[in-house]
Amino acid sequence: MTPHTTQPSFGQTPQDQPAPQAAPVSAHPARPRKKSLPRVTHALAARHEALWLRLSALQAQITAVATRRPEAPVSRHTSGVAEALLRDARPFLAHDDPLPMAAPDHGGLATQLGQALAELDGWEAANSVWRSDLKAYVWLVKDKVPLPVRRLRPRLETPQASHADPKYAAYQAKMLDLRQKLAKRIEQYRNR
Repeated sequence: MTPHTTQPSFGQTPQDQPAPQAAPVSAHPARPRKKSLPRVTHALAARHEALWLRLSALQAQITAVATRRPEAPVSRHTSGVAEALLRDARPFLAHDDPLPMAAPDHGGLATQLGQALAELDGWEAANSVWRSDLKAYVWLVKDKVPLPVRRLRPRLETPQASHADPKYAAYQAKMLDLRQKLAKRIEQYRNR
C-alpha cells in the first residue's frame, strides 16, 4: 500500500502540480534604503565645512570628559547643541535612519558625534578629488572654477605672479618704493 501524499516521491517529476512560487525579493526585514546624496554646490560645500568644524570641536570637548567619566550626565544645553548639530548633519548621512536623540551620558554622546564625523568624512571623500595641478583636494562641483576643500588649508600651486602678469611686477615695485618712502618719513619724524 502506497502512502497518499501531495508531494511526489524523490526522483519523480510532478506532472499535475503547479510550479513552485519564487520567494519574494524582499525576504529580509525592511532595511533603510540608502538615499541619494545631494549634489555638491558651493553653499553645500561651505555648509559641510562649517558643520565639520563645529562637530569636531564639540566632539573633542565631550571626549575629553568621557575619557575621565563616561557615565557623567550631559547638561541640557550641551545636549541641545549636540542634537542641533546631528540634525544639521542629516543631509550628509548615507542612510535614511531617523537620528536618535543625543545620548544622556558623555560616553554615548562622544560615540554619536564620532559616528557623525565619520559620515561627514565619508561624504567629503566621495565628493572631492585630488587635483595634482593645484596640489589640493577640490570639491566636485559643476563649475569650471575649482573649489578647494578649505578645512584642509590648501596651499594652491599657482605660477609666480610676476611671470604671469607684468602689471603685478610693476605693482610690487611701486609698493616697495612706498615702503621705503614711509620708512624715511618715520625716521625723519623720530629725529625731529
